[in-house]
This record gives sequence, structure tokens and C-alpha cells, in this order.
Amino acid sequence: MKNDVTKIVLAGEGGQGIQTIAKILSLALVKADYFVSYIPQFGPEQRGTPSVSFIQFSKSQITYPKFDTADIVMVLRRRAIKTIESYIGSKTDVLFDSSTIARQNFTLNNSRLFAIPATKLAEEEFGAKNQNILALAALAKNFLDYPKNALWEIIAEQLGKKFAKNKSLAGKAKEAFDFAYDFSLESKKFTKAEYDTSDSLIVKKNSQRVAVIVPKYCKGCGICILKCPVNALSFGKTLGVYGTPVPEIDIDKCINCGNCYRFCPDCAIRVVKK
Repeated sequence: MKNDVTKIVLAGEGGQGIQTIAKILSLALVKADYFVSYIPQFGPEQRGTPSVSFIQFSKSQITYPKFDTADIVMVLRRRAIKTIESYIGSKTDVLFDSSTIARQNFTLNNSRLFAIPATKLAEEEFGAKNQNILALAALAKNFLDYPKNALWEIIAEQLGKKFAKNKSLAGKAKEAFDFAYDFSLESKKFTKAEYDTSDSLIVKKNSQRVAVIVPKYCKGCGICILKCPVNALSFGKTLGVYGTPVPEIDIDKCINCGNCYRFCPDCAIRVVKK
């Protein structure tokens, strides 16, 4: 770690736990005997809007909490890039989620780009709620060289209530943390951004019916999947407004019962006969 002031920006969307990992990281730096400044920023709606954290740490006192250019930027959603891209300079180390953000989404002249496919790994290996744990572990190891066991102790302490209620969640979180801490970051060849947040309607149709799913309304609760009597719905790779997967539909299996529309609390899905 550096002895001068190190400036960090963490960015994503509300509901991802950006502020949670910012708090954990700040506590970890305090326990490492650093002076720390942590300022959260998020929209009034919180979920589905950009969520940003500004962190500074130093061996000497921090006299001013604001800064223009970050030393480290971590961004987990494409839609958050616009909010924080002004803090990215030519020497800024950028860590991003390559399964939600494509390399070409970064238009600034910066070659110090590194990635971990956090969302893909969480969805396919460790559980959707652990994408922020994966990102935090990768950041702490590769850019701060923070001791592994010491960091996990702080995570376990801060998330203790959640872990106590769900032992399986605690086990998967630890697996995700260990995996990401030892993960070799992508720097030249990046994972395909197949879990990107969608702003467009999803339309599926055949000769009898048309299904419409609205990602910007869907919060990924899964009620429609549970209520479908023929298992025509399952979670897909498209992300909704909260950064969680939205359902995809097998339109040929669908019997147009109307359950998905009837039980969806957000009017995010409907199937109609032609």
C-alpha cells in the first residue's frame, strides 16, 4: 500500500451492495492504521440508480474529502460508467465486471483496465448475492494487497447477521471470497458481457401468442417463475433494473394462463394471444 493519499471510487447500481463493500473496505483500512475518508453517493430511489462511493486513505490526516482523479476505480455496471468516468485518468487502475461491461464501453484513453466476471461467476457458481464479495476480494488483493484472513474477518463481522440466518449463504460467500482473492485478473482477453443490464423490451412470439418482458420494471423476485404451472419461465442472462436476472420464457411451452402477469408485483411481464 502507498504512504501518500490513495483515492478510490466504487460504482454500480443500488441494490448491488456497493455501499456495503465500501463500508467493509473503509473499516479494513482503518484497522490497518490508515486515516480514511468515505463518502457515499446514491439516488433518492437507491435501487436501480447509480450508487457510488468515494474513499481516500493515507498514513497522514486527510484534510479534504473530494478529489478530481482516482487512483483506483471499480465499476460493476455499464450504466454507472457515465457517473464516474470523469474520475478516470491515464494512470487510473480500473477494475470492472467483464460479464456486465464490454471493454469498448470505456471510451477514455486508459490502458490500465482489469476485469473479473463477477456477475457470471456469482450466477453460475456462488450465488447471485455474492457478486460484490467477488469484486471486493479481487480489488483488495490486486490493488491494495490487503491480507486475506484479516479482510475475511471484517466481512464475516459486518455480514454476521445475514450469515447467521443462512448458513449456506455464509459458506458460498467464503468460497466466492477465496476464489476471487486468488483469481488472475483479465487484462487482454475479457469475458463476454452477456449479463449486461437491458433497457429494451424482451419480446418472444409464435403463431399463437406474444410475450413481453420489461427489464426496467423487473426486480428479479422470481414470483412469475414459481407461479408458472408448466415451467415455461426461468431466469436468463439479461439483467433488470436492480442488476438481478430477469426471466426468459419458452413461448412454445407457455399455455397463456395469465399467472405471470397476475402475480408480478411490478407489471414486468405479460403474455397475450394473437
